[in-house]
Amino acid sequence: MYQTQETSRTALLAAALAAAVALTQPAIAAETAVELAPLDVANLYIKTIINQDEASVAKLNAYLRPTRLAGQQSAEYASYSGLKEADAKFPTETGKLIADLFPAAMRAAVTPAAEQLAANVIAAKNGAACQATKADPVTVENGMQTATVSFECQVVKVPVAWAPAAQQLAKSGCKVEQCKAGLQKIAATYTSSPKQTWRAVFAVNREKNSEAWRNDFARETFDEIWEYL
Repeated sequence: MYQTQETSRTALLAAALAAAVALTQPAIAAETAVELAPLDVANLYIKTIINQDEASVAKLNAYLRPTRLAGQQSAEYASYSGLKEADAKFPTETGKLIADLFPAAMRAAVTPAAEQLAANVIAAKNGAACQATKADPVTVENGMQTATVSFECQVVKVPVAWAPAAQQLAKSGCKVEQCKAGLQKIAATYTSSPKQTWRAVFAVNREKNSEAWRNDFARETFDEIWEYL
């Protein structure tokens, strides 16, 4: 008798748990099926790729997930931890590239200044103030809906971008202390220079109304920001 009661109780608990899970399914589906306008989607891509904003990464991933899974793609469009890890490596890796421009005998001495220059460059990129400004009317061709979104960014306007500036310095015949000071001066321009406006367009598309607006080649558009740095 006791065993029968326990079995019955277990069955009831399992049924209650199954019912609770079933009740949560519509809520989850409703959350992932949220509709966003092309302008809003473009802003999420901007904040993810250029600024690496954690909340925007999470929101863009959640928005794109159903469409990506339906297309047999990975669930996540972007990894916040991966983006931050790449950022953390940038000063060291790019600093080495800069230091290698100089004679071998002085590379160790100029490396800290080279790494600081690289750190200032990535900080300037991540700190660019960007905003989608206008979405053109949606066009339809062969069943594909496309919306072109205009956006602009306020990006630091340095006298000479870091790569050619470092190359010029390395070829100048500077002594160790002069080279270090020169790299420090280039680095300072990324924190003290005025801003310039970068304007561009970003297209998002979808096959039908029920799918997410997306651009699988978004980085190709936003990578143009490096031309300003």
